Amino acid sequence: MTIINLISSSHHSNPGHLQPFGTVGSLINIEEINGEHLNILKFFTNYISKLEPIVFRQVLINNIHYNIWQTDEQLENEIDGLSKINIYVESLKQRQRIQMEFGDFLDKYEKESLLFADNLPEILRKYLVVPQPLQCDEVLPTLQSAILVINGKNTSPLMFNQEYDSILCLLRGNKRMVLVNTNKYPDVRQIIIPGNRQSRRPPINPEKVDFNQYPELENIDYYVTNLTAGDCLFIPNEWIFQERSLDKTISIIYNIDHKQILNINIDEIKICSTKNTFDSSFTLDQIDWSKIENEPQNLKEIIIRLVNSQSNNFEKWQETFSKYFSFDLSSDSETAAIFDEFYGIIDIDGNGEITMNEVEQINGAHQHHISDVLYEMIKLAHDKQKDDLETKINIEDENTQEILENEELEDTENENMDEHLHLQNFKTDL
Repeated sequence: MTIINLISSSHHSNPGHLQPFGTVGSLINIEEINGEHLNILKFFTNYISKLEPIVFRQVLINNIHYNIWQTDEQLENEIDGLSKINIYVESLKQRQRIQMEFGDFLDKYEKESLLFADNLPEILRKYLVVPQPLQCDEVLPTLQSAILVINGKNTSPLMFNQEYDSILCLLRGNKRMVLVNTNKYPDVRQIIIPGNRQSRRPPINPEKVDFNQYPELENIDYYVTNLTAGDCLFIPNEWIFQERSLDKTISIIYNIDHKQILNINIDEIKICSTKNTFDSSFTLDQIDWSKIENEPQNLKEIIIRLVNSQSNNFEKWQETFSKYFSFDLSSDSETAAIFDEFYGIIDIDGNGEITMNEVEQINGAHQHHISDVLYEMIKLAHDKQKDDLETKINIEDENTQEILENEELEDTENENMDEHLHLQNFKTDL
């Protein structure tokens, strides 16, 4: 998931200029359904496939463990051992990632502007029920992660999910959500995934959106809703979203692999929908997370695993990133040179070994530099893969082959470049 941050100014005739994101202009209320989830067939055909958001009002309130989330004291007192587990949190004031015990975080997060946004700790899985649309055997494997978010009153940056559809469920508090469809407004998408890396603009301040800097945001539709505890919101793939927490909030975000769920046979979806009754006893601890957890989800997880491994050296990093990019970076002098530069930027003291302290310093201009180098590295790797493909494959129908190659390479390149251009983390921003 990619995140955009802060700052801007100036004069403009539009009343939304220098106003909070999505508060002035064409505001559209997101469709709602009360007291229940849609069955999987309707959810699949009308919302996932069509990339349309929808709010499910008060679908959590009858869950057996719903009340345990309502205060920090209940969480600490009723879940034995929770206070002592170690977690990583974001300090919004210091703009760095720090480690602390869960109990310390609950004591400090409102006073010190701390944010927890990471994979749901294993100890909490039995206290959350799998959303009804995901309870089908055919659909459940598309669930890629469950991200727990705990924060005080604040305004988030703009966020964007390239790979996943998301179901955001609010367990405590109140949030105002604003969504923008980048499939309808592709220019808005370029704010987050710039087409030209040389034309960087000041980061967006979601409290005062500067239309002089970002005219793409002037005359567009903003989809809005206010969530209260017990509500869930479906956020489609490739929609920008921004949230304003109106008080202390806890939410859980279920990330669904968009391409994988679209590949499910519609007949299987129809069969599943006939038996898709809600099982309130089907909690997240009953899912086999081992395969998902063993696969790093993004660059940050790869880097942290490498830093914590016994073979934290240049050769291991190059081997790991080669697997991640599906290209042997050491096999070509150009990609090898770029990777050498990438490693050297992160290895600030130049001693040949990257430490967690060096990883935690990836922010600001340093992060932009790393993003630029990653852009060059993945683009070059894909260009060379394309050259290899053209020399290896020989099909009689050249026109058909050209179409197939172009479609495949374009899909792959767009998908990978979007992820690798930005060190991402709604939960895991480097």
